[in-house]
Amino acid sequence: NSFSVDLITGQWHCFSEDEGGNFVSFWAKYHGYGDDTKRAYKEILSKYGVDADAQRQQVKQAKAAQRREELTDYTLKQYAFEKRFPEKWLAEDCHLSTERDRDGRIWLKIPYIGEDGQVATYRKRYGGKQFRWRQGSSGKICLYGAWRLPEIREKGYAVLVEGESDTHSLWYMGIPTIGVAGAAMFKPEQASALQDLTLYIHQEPDRGGETFVQKTCAGLRKGEFIGEVKLWSCSRLGVKDPSDLYIKHGQQDAARMIREALKNAETIDITEEPIPEAVAGAPLHLRQPEGWIYSEKGISLIDEKKYAPVPVCRTPLILTKRIKSIETREEKIEVAFKRDGQWTSAIFPRSIVFSNRGILELTSLGCTVTSENAKQVVKFLGALEAENIDIIPKADAISTFGWQSGRRFMPGKEDNLVLDIDSTQQGLAAAYCQNGTLERWVENMAPHRQRHKFRFILAASFAAPLLRIVKQRIFFVYNWGGSKGGKTATLKAALSAWGDPERLMTSFNATAVGLERTASFFCDLPLGIDERQLATGNRGDLIQKIYMIASGTGKIRGNKGGGLQTTHQWRTVALSTGEEPIGDETTMTGVSTRVLEIYGGPFDNEREASDMYGKVAADHGWAGPEFIRRIIALTDKDICEAYERMRSYVNAVSGGKNGSHVAGVAVVSLADAMADSWLFCAGLGPPEEPVPEFLQVLGIRPESWTAAKEMAANILAQQVENNASDVNENAVQYVVDWVLSNRAYFGSNVIGTCLGFASDSGDTVYIYPSMLTQALSKAGFSARKTIKYMADHGLISEMTDKTGKKTYSVIRRFGSRSSRFVELFIGKLTESVDIIEAMEDEYDERPVPEGMPEQLAIGSGFIPIEEDGNEALPF
Repeated sequence: NSFSVDLITGQWHCFSEDEGGNFVSFWAKYHGYGDDTKRAYKEILSKYGVDADAQRQQVKQAKAAQRREELTDYTLKQYAFEKRFPEKWLAEDCHLSTERDRDGRIWLKIPYIGEDGQVATYRKRYGGKQFRWRQGSSGKICLYGAWRLPEIREKGYAVLVEGESDTHSLWYMGIPTIGVAGAAMFKPEQASALQDLTLYIHQEPDRGGETFVQKTCAGLRKGEFIGEVKLWSCSRLGVKDPSDLYIKHGQQDAARMIREALKNAETIDITEEPIPEAVAGAPLHLRQPEGWIYSEKGISLIDEKKYAPVPVCRTPLILTKRIKSIETREEKIEVAFKRDGQWTSAIFPRSIVFSNRGILELTSLGCTVTSENAKQVVKFLGALEAENIDIIPKADAISTFGWQSGRRFMPGKEDNLVLDIDSTQQGLAAAYCQNGTLERWVENMAPHRQRHKFRFILAASFAAPLLRIVKQRIFFVYNWGGSKGGKTATLKAALSAWGDPERLMTSFNATAVGLERTASFFCDLPLGIDERQLATGNRGDLIQKIYMIASGTGKIRGNKGGGLQTTHQWRTVALSTGEEPIGDETTMTGVSTRVLEIYGGPFDNEREASDMYGKVAADHGWAGPEFIRRIIALTDKDICEAYERMRSYVNAVSGGKNGSHVAGVAVVSLADAMADSWLFCAGLGPPEEPVPEFLQVLGIRPESWTAAKEMAANILAQQVENNASDVNENAVQYVVDWVLSNRAYFGSNVIGTCLGFASDSGDTVYIYPSMLTQALSKAGFSARKTIKYMADHGLISEMTDKTGKKTYSVIRRFGSRSSRFVELFIGKLTESVDIIEAMEDEYDERPVPEGMPEQLAIGSGFIPIEEDGNEALPF
């Protein structure tokens, strides 16, 4: 099912091994002859009753007939007439002669004579400019006219041309000339024969002329040629080559024109290789590999016998970049091809680009590679890479944004970095784009930075790249409150510093895996998550997602084929919005330490918030990369010193706030001071007041530092106190409230569900374990965690059973039987005096202020009554 045969032509192909051939090669493989097709051929002839000798003679005659059909007679006399040369001069000075083949075909013999005067080989010229080399000429072809080198050296210069006829024309005009057999046939070893000469390379006005100049310069460079090299062309004289110029203007005038052109020849530096543009608009100009040509017409193979191009692929296809992954060290190749006037590029593993079957993947992109020409295309690409290994640029491949090796960052400082991602991530990557101008973006943001909430959220987007430098952990900036306050508009303004905010923003309405991969892809960049209330599932799912993002590490997952998938990691500042707070009394303490909550809208009015959407759509993607370029110019040590100073200030004014909140506010404030000085104060003159050295090193203005500190104090005042009760304390308080509010269900005379009983003094309550667990779980607390906490703090009894295992219940007799109960010492948690009565007694004992009119005590305060009976303001 993976083997096909053409029953008409005998061609076969095995798709499993990607091999094919004809009937002869199939016979050889089928009978185990390997590559011995001669034996297979003889057996086939014998099997089908064909005389081998007669067959060989028939083939020989067919080939001879084909040659006779292709080739026509050509003589020295014809050549002399066409090129306007004396026949005697061609025979005596150029050693040309008329010869005859065995089959009677007449041809012009052009000998290639070495500097030693011996004929190295010769070339046959037939009618219609058909050329054939002497059999066995490979490796023997020398420079044409090498026997004239001694007299050329005396003159100190030589003209280099392609072909024999141009050489003959220049010789006849008295100009020292050396010919090269073909456009790509100058060899590095031939450069030694031309040492110390001034060489004038002639360039014809076509693709072959460009190849001739390119290959000749490359050969001279590789051959370590010492001498001056100049470039000239007859195209400036209105003709194609010296032969045409001689025919048009005659010997004397043509010689004069050429000598004048040589005086004006352009000196070229062969150490810097001039590579002509083979295809218009190509992303990279490459040398033509030997034996191949690529151009607007596609890829062609040079026929070694005819020296004529044979089309291979209609699409011009080149290699533009070698890409090696920083993470896996796998190397890939970027290929580019031109189709319908447009260049298309794509990145593939080397196993795809350089295999006959793999290269067919380019067909889906529009490249005209087929199963028939795939093998030749792969050979061309291999030769192209070998010829241009020093030109094809090498880049490092990355799969995520953010900080990379070599102090590089994407976007902003991508020095030789390529983002190698699959098609599903192309949309996310394209969101980091630029539109409008940086100046207009700054102008749009500046007025709103007077409000601390807007300023803080905007600065938080610049803080994300600083986390790695200052070793700060991931945190959330959560802006919540009623609608129409501009929360989403502010979030988009913050994201617009890096790219298109509309496409950069995600939401909690996503799977944990989706958020994980998005966070890892946007590493070291702000992660915008809009509308917390869109989170699907229960509250636990939301808390789990927050913990996952804040952890900075994804799940460890296995591969289908064994082993482990790459574990995703990231650093980010998550910017989020919502209409409700993230945490409540049942939320774990770890969540509150990771979230900086900002209550209320950052905008003063709805109109300003609405205008912001259009502004960020028009101008975005400039500020972030510019911020990165300034960061990279600094040292980590200087940045960390400024961070520690800011953190010390924030801690001093925190009034006991959570340490995580202090660190988060400090890094955002540092980012604000940097952005204010670098972006918003860029056009201002030097500051009037002295600048401390640590600020001067970073390029931060004193007024920017002061404004950032004011913002930090304002935002920090909104955060939860460090000594605020955590989730365990909240759970214990809930248990107390639950017991007190359900007094009627404790005791032996309960009507309905009995929860337990209380001691005679009321200081101890015995609760059925299942009832307590059910109540805690229903309220959203972890029953196991809460009970363990109460035991550690002596609020419930902790026992050890016979096996040595700890248990948090005791056996007590209740009614007519014994049972297990959680022994809660509620007396340690509640006041013995009624709080309301104590408050009333306190106010009753308060003295009436001296000079105050008659008072009427109402509730817990005094309402002053004027003498005329009218109420005065309460105090």
